[in-house]
Amino acid sequence: MLQQLNDEQLQAVTAPMGPVLVLAGAGSGKTRVLTNRILYLVHEMGVSPSEILAITFTNKAANEMKSRLWQSDCNASLMHISTIHSFCVTVLRREAERTGRTSNFSIYDEEEKKRVVKRILKSVNEDVDASIVEEFCDSISRIKNDAAVDFDNFGENNVREDEQLDSCADKLGVGGVSGVIKEYARQMSGNNALDFDDLLYYVYRIFSRCPDVLEKYSDRYRYILIDEFQDTNKVQYNIFRLLARKYRNIFVVGDDDQSIYGWRGADVRNILNFEKDFPGAKVYKLQQNYRSTKNILNVANEIIAKNSDRYDKKLFTDNSEGVKAQLYSAYNESEEAYYVLSQISGLRKFGYRLRDCAILMRVNALSRTFEQECSVNRIPYKIFGGFKFYERKEIKDVLAYFKIIANPYDFEAFSRAVNVPVRRGIGETTLSRVGELATRYSLSPVHIIADPLNMHEIASASRKKLEDFYLLYQQLYAMSKTLPLSQFADEMVAKLGFVDVYRANDEDDRAMNVSELLNSVKIFSTDNPGATLSDYIQSVALIADKEDPDDSEDYVTVATIHAVKGLEFKAVFVVGMEEGIFPSKRSTYDLHSLQEERRLMYVAVTRAKERLFLTCAQSRYMYGKSEQHLPSKYFSEVKAMYHVPVQRAAPVNLSRTSSDARGAQTYIKGKQQQFDKFKTGVRVRHSVFGEGTVTKCDNGIATIQFDGCGSKVLVLQFAPLEII
Repeated sequence: MLQQLNDEQLQAVTAPMGPVLVLAGAGSGKTRVLTNRILYLVHEMGVSPSEILAITFTNKAANEMKSRLWQSDCNASLMHISTIHSFCVTVLRREAERTGRTSNFSIYDEEEKKRVVKRILKSVNEDVDASIVEEFCDSISRIKNDAAVDFDNFGENNVREDEQLDSCADKLGVGGVSGVIKEYARQMSGNNALDFDDLLYYVYRIFSRCPDVLEKYSDRYRYILIDEFQDTNKVQYNIFRLLARKYRNIFVVGDDDQSIYGWRGADVRNILNFEKDFPGAKVYKLQQNYRSTKNILNVANEIIAKNSDRYDKKLFTDNSEGVKAQLYSAYNESEEAYYVLSQISGLRKFGYRLRDCAILMRVNALSRTFEQECSVNRIPYKIFGGFKFYERKEIKDVLAYFKIIANPYDFEAFSRAVNVPVRRGIGETTLSRVGELATRYSLSPVHIIADPLNMHEIASASRKKLEDFYLLYQQLYAMSKTLPLSQFADEMVAKLGFVDVYRANDEDDRAMNVSELLNSVKIFSTDNPGATLSDYIQSVALIADKEDPDDSEDYVTVATIHAVKGLEFKAVFVVGMEEGIFPSKRSTYDLHSLQEERRLMYVAVTRAKERLFLTCAQSRYMYGKSEQHLPSKYFSEVKAMYHVPVQRAAPVNLSRTSSDARGAQTYIKGKQQQFDKFKTGVRVRHSVFGEGTVTKCDNGIATIQFDGCGSKVLVLQFAPLEII
């Protein structure tokens, strides 16, 4: 067993009893170390398997560890191997009476939690927006995970969680945040229920207040092992500190350089303060990487070295040198997407599968152009860590207005539009009544609310709200008939205030998504002169109506960086590398946030095994306009450190005849190659479009008449073409 470990891993696995911190760099084999540490405790140190508690970050990781241990003769069935939430459920089922519940308590998910909070708010004020409900739920979670207050007796003496939310609660008539919290605790107790935050909070409270219970579990679990320690929040850390206080046999594995979940409560200080909180702790570093090439690790090491709050460590590997990172500066976001998909097509010629490739981004709003390019080129893709672009709530909300303007009979679109982006207080009962009348008289819901005679059949409290909505609808409809498609979309969204509402609620991602939708309308209008609103809606439906491929299928991964932590790919494309996007604008003036952004970049780079591509755009359409962007500091650092040549794109004077023509604007400065063989009349084969004939070729850009899909303008530098 021990012969399968390198020297660093061996030292960690055979560390003496007591507190141990293992700093496991990306791709360094931390799961192997954890598994072997458990086997070492049982076989070499004589530890009883029933005294071992192993905590993992996900159920998948727990199952993987169980699978490995069950293959060994170590009585793994006697160990407790699970996530922290699962462990806490085990404790609370036994100690339920100390929480005011019985052992058969229910566990509420986020939707059930929201329904409780919504009912509390609506009991005093019917006009409650869904976003307000979410904000209160988030506030309740932050208070519990802080582990510093008595939630059940939370009152005015406690630190006020959020002045703006307190003010909102006062206006609703619920006595500030504290009023909502106290009523929430009362209803949850009455329901004999706990939410997921409660599972942690009440175990911490029991351990901190009931010495007899703490001693029972400390004696039961004398050897504690924890994976992904950098992702623990305050209440989780305090649970482990209390549980390990008596015997001090706590073995934690993590990487401060991969702490990227601060936005959901994870605290990198838990791992940085481990030696202080556990005096005499032994620290071991796993720095040998088994995943990536030397060139990729060079980029990762130099990126992360600029962070100050971290343990000093440097990844190395026995893998090959590999190729240097490739940097590409696109003219705009469309050319960026074209470049990435062209490179992926080229990699397939060298044996890469689509599943070997990942397109990673800081914010999910950037996914649309890549989704569209994949759809146009019939390349299967799968979104990880979020909805596909056209499935996101804010996008469906804007499209609902598009749909009722193009088709006033669309009752589902009407029902959605009437209460977004702000709620107008038009409830389900009123909407159902409008729907009944529309069916009875064979009219659209818009016609129903336009006719005073029909409105008399609707409750008086709702008539004025519907009349106001109809006046708004009339204005939007008139705009749609007099303005070009793209201008109408811009002015409609501005009039409705979508972006302003999301920014006011600190929902920048949603605001960016709406801006990206407007960009898609602009591109569609340019590519299809004279297109109508109905044409655009149809194009969206055709793009969105693509089923996710089965796991057995080959597809490109499109994901946020947060969503792929723990995964690896042969080729990684980190896109949207511009100041204000990655690193985010919000992090600019906060050192802690900037360091987390740099850790996020480190995580992105270390997902790559063989090939790393970094891309940015010189201009990008955001918030309703095209803006010039500077390359990200990370992009510039890689360029400067390794003298990597940057391929630059610049516009050329070509007409845009299709979505593929966007790629035809690409021109590679200083990289001009000879394409004499692509002469007029030459037959070629494209990996996506099939066979065709070159009709024109000038300055590295060819117009090709394909047999099955018409004329395309392609950049020979990137196009996956071969001469037949």
